[in-house]
Amino acid sequence: MVGGETVSAFLIFAALFGRITEWEHFPHYGGGNGIISRGDVILAATSGGLLFSHYSETENQLVVDSGWSSPGKLSYDRVSHVTYDDSGNLWVSMNGGGIDVFPPDGEKTHFNQIDGLPLNLGINQTLPDSIIYAATTQGLCIREFGFFDIFNNFSTGGGLPSDNITCLSSSDSGLYVGTTAGLVFLPRSADPAQESSWILQNIDPGSIIALEWQDDTLWAATSAGLFLRPPGQPWEQEALFPGENISSLAWGSGGLAAGCTNQSFILHQGEWQGYHNNLHGNALTGLLWLNDRLCGVLSNTYSDNRLSGAGLTLLLENGNWRRTFPDSGPVSNDLRDCTILPDGSVWVSSNRAGGSVFVNGQWQSLNLFLTNTSQCFAICQSGSGVFISSIGNGVDWLSWLDGTIETSLHFDSDDGFLNDRVFCAEQGDANTVWFGHRTLSETETSGISRLTWNPGDTTSVSVVGITGAQGLPSKEVNAILPTGGRYAWAGTDGGLAFVDGYIQTVRESYTVLDGLPSSLVTSLAMDRSGILYVGTASGLAYLYKGVITEVNEIDMSIKALECDNLGSVWISTSEGLKRFFRTTGVVEEYTVFNSSLIECTIYAMKVDSDDGYLWMATDHGFWRGQLESGLSGNGSKAVVYPDPFIPGRGDVLGIAGIPDTPVEIRIFDLTGTLVYEHSCNGRDNIAWDGSNMDGDPAASGVYFLQLEQINSEAGLLKFALVR
Repeated sequence: MVGGETVSAFLIFAALFGRITEWEHFPHYGGGNGIISRGDVILAATSGGLLFSHYSETENQLVVDSGWSSPGKLSYDRVSHVTYDDSGNLWVSMNGGGIDVFPPDGEKTHFNQIDGLPLNLGINQTLPDSIIYAATTQGLCIREFGFFDIFNNFSTGGGLPSDNITCLSSSDSGLYVGTTAGLVFLPRSADPAQESSWILQNIDPGSIIALEWQDDTLWAATSAGLFLRPPGQPWEQEALFPGENISSLAWGSGGLAAGCTNQSFILHQGEWQGYHNNLHGNALTGLLWLNDRLCGVLSNTYSDNRLSGAGLTLLLENGNWRRTFPDSGPVSNDLRDCTILPDGSVWVSSNRAGGSVFVNGQWQSLNLFLTNTSQCFAICQSGSGVFISSIGNGVDWLSWLDGTIETSLHFDSDDGFLNDRVFCAEQGDANTVWFGHRTLSETETSGISRLTWNPGDTTSVSVVGITGAQGLPSKEVNAILPTGGRYAWAGTDGGLAFVDGYIQTVRESYTVLDGLPSSLVTSLAMDRSGILYVGTASGLAYLYKGVITEVNEIDMSIKALECDNLGSVWISTSEGLKRFFRTTGVVEEYTVFNSSLIECTIYAMKVDSDDGYLWMATDHGFWRGQLESGLSGNGSKAVVYPDPFIPGRGDVLGIAGIPDTPVEIRIFDLTGTLVYEHSCNGRDNIAWDGSNMDGDPAASGVYFLQLEQINSEAGLLKFALVR
């Protein structure tokens, strides 16, 4: 059964095209977790991978050279710690991806669950000694004979105060283990499975942030402050430390350094000296003494998993920090929306760090042109530019001409918007943009704002609103999908609505009572046949001729939808990326096991059908999937879609893999009888509805399609029609 209709068994074997065959990742390397050096090379563990840089004496700053991410050199992109062992092997710990080991010469070795690491592979630090220790979010892992053994609070009888191991430090006599519930010491000869083996240290019982040796004195940074243990002495708190919120420690030729949020301190001759300039609210999450120069990595303290930050930084002689911002990717990893302009430029917004545009193989930051760079959730085309929102701050319109932003215009509630919290936005036509709002308080006005203007001309702006008073199921709008300048579909917390922008009213509405899996509508997409796909908090449905049909194969929460004009819809779900072919009912799944896509949340997708790309804005950076077939081509690999073709369900026939130039099509049945012919001015206008020359429905069976097109190599294309 497909959507309630019986389909012949041979449809199961229908060829599917447009699968993703290659993956490319565009990470942001700005969210730091740690930093080390080897020779002249500085290595930074970041939320986008491993970053390589060096100190330039002529520029007196750190210069980025290259980066490793996933897919590619690394098994995962979120690098939490990096270190070398005595044999020169590079150990890379990943928060969610296990451990990669790179010998000086040879292939990578990867450790994961098969080797005994915990299921979530949350590795905070690896300490390679004669015995390998791994600090994980699910316990301390010890590898002595080729397999990791896990020791946690339960297996140690409470000796280990927490399963979340934050940091490790070794000494001649044993191992110091920092956890989120205090610091313990494990003597070298002790059995980790015995509660009595774990010696609780008399310092703050809260989270241990960092451990660092200064000769024979051990320093411990905790959530409550800074502690030290001189040789042969008990632990004591450093009462003179002037800072708070410590993120890192480093001992070297310049003294003991402590990195904090928006500040740093160095202990020199018994006194703490502060260096605060130019950190701009970031936390120094890693420090390194490179000869007499102090280097660091920065992270945004308000970003989950350190997804954004300001990259590398160097302490100058005048006491200022000089930052180096990696520009090889988008401005952040926690991305929220994306759009593609006709010139092929790809635009993306982020939760914590504004937005970026990818053009001619290079990334450009948009932040100099934005009113605010926080929570930039919506981005969409308008004329030759784009609108980008900042929750609570309205929207900015950035002009775009020949790869350059020339002007920036700002709009908010003073210009007629219902409120300043724009959650989603889409262009209706050349002069219309639809905006969906959400609220911060129950009394705040919200709903849909429809803007009409001549793009770039502020004197032509007109904004009207549609709220619950006009029939909107909920004032909390999650998705907007225009069908032109006058009408648009809206997905809200209370259901689906079809709105009329001319008279500001709701013409149709649908809820769970009408067949939706949930009335909380999260996303919308429409295919070239006019069939509306509706993503909800509990699954997927589609709307055709006023009837909602639930897709039983997709019954989980949905974040984003995108139709690829190749007969399918891409779906970002709580269980990963899926692809649904409505004609056959087939569901493809892309997971960490059958693709390069790592575990991540996909917030938005855009398909470039001509070139055959699927772009994905995720919390792990920007991803691009190369489709097996796009709409463009010279005809040598032309295909008919959908195949099988079921016109009674609203499908229209199209052809992929041919130039977008004038074309004549002829359709014949197996006897050679001409069933249909038509002339089109372009590839996108091919849309046979299954009727013959007399307007009657063509019978089920096998058909041949003939193309006549300049510079096309397409021959006869065979497809099946089913009623």
